[in-house]
Amino acid sequence: MLYIALAHNQAEHSSTPVVGKSFMQLYEFQAKQVFREYGIPIPKGRIVRTAEEAVQVAEELGGPVAVKAQVLTGGRGLAGGVRFGRDAEEVGKVATLVLGMRVRGEKPKALVVEEKLEVARELYAAVTWDYQLKCPVAIASSRGGVDIETIAKERPSDIARKRIDPFRGFSAYQGRELATEIGLKNSIVIEYAKVMSALWTIFHKHDAELVEANPLAVLANGNLVALDAKLNLDDKSIFRQSSFLNGIEQMPAGRSDEVEYRRARARELGISTYVEMDGNIGVVADGAGSGMLTLDLVSDFGGKTQVYCEMGGEANPQLMENAMLATMTVESVKVVLINLIGGLNRMDEMAKGITSYITKHPSKVPIVVRMSGTMQEEGRRILTASGIQFFDSLYEAVEEAVTISRAN
Repeated sequence: MLYIALAHNQAEHSSTPVVGKSFMQLYEFQAKQVFREYGIPIPKGRIVRTAEEAVQVAEELGGPVAVKAQVLTGGRGLAGGVRFGRDAEEVGKVATLVLGMRVRGEKPKALVVEEKLEVARELYAAVTWDYQLKCPVAIASSRGGVDIETIAKERPSDIARKRIDPFRGFSAYQGRELATEIGLKNSIVIEYAKVMSALWTIFHKHDAELVEANPLAVLANGNLVALDAKLNLDDKSIFRQSSFLNGIEQMPAGRSDEVEYRRARARELGISTYVEMDGNIGVVADGAGSGMLTLDLVSDFGGKTQVYCEMGGEANPQLMENAMLATMTVESVKVVLINLIGGLNRMDEMAKGITSYITKHPSKVPIVVRMSGTMQEEGRRILTASGIQFFDSLYEAVEEAVTISRAN
């Protein structure tokens, strides 16, 4: 799973609040991975965490490379977060410099090192929401490498827009019309339309707020390449995107970042509360009251909790599976104790979430479940078929989990 940021009530590239807007922002290297999977060309390169790794990638690529800070703030180029190196030695110096700086207040956790391409011109292409028109819009410009707000303010005639009917989607002819409106000709019109169609597919399929290629470079041979990529997802729809997010490359985490990384990852998975302590028991609960009681009982029985995950009351099989994933990530967890009370939640659905996790991620870590409430008999049948131990009594479940934790 990936390490990304949740930005509430803040428009990209702007300090002006947008009421009600809330999105999950991917890093450049993650957005580029998505672009590549949908057929949008990107430069050859790789994510690195150290200057030594940057040198290695530069040597593999050969020739000049770009060294780009992976931060979520806008305007990183002007702030010194994008630099170039002619050879491996220079790349090492540049990478050390960028990793040690703050880019508009944000310290880079990693860098992208990628080939430096010969660019003939730079374009802009994006799909986003227009909250006044209340529909998606495709935005094109003959001026790339500049914030779209700046283009709109200084030279609005350089921008072309197309409303997108969400039921009909974005047509190839609309992409060609946009390309023509910004002055493109010949074969590049077709290539630009393909990129814009891919951006719409990403936007629509993955519940995005913004998908942007800026700059979208025209190379000397006429090919188009996305030199930079932005992808912001509507955080209210993240529950539908778990499989998609799980397939995206992670932000490399250093030792000092590991806890924050796992905390951010849990947020991405929809876990309302994720806390790490100093023990070896993972606790998963479906509500705050049952969760606090479980933590107290673990302590009363002489055990120590390492991870506490609370699903927030109304859970579903995917959230249950995600809670297991977040808990099992911590190596020091020797047993997982799950306390489920079927009020709002159905126990058969919770059991399906648990068994789905162990089917996809076989583990030797024991799982102890206390399950009681709606559809509990069916839930227990599902657990029994998968060899998972369950209890009627929370006290007995806690005692069993603590005993296992001591043995391991």
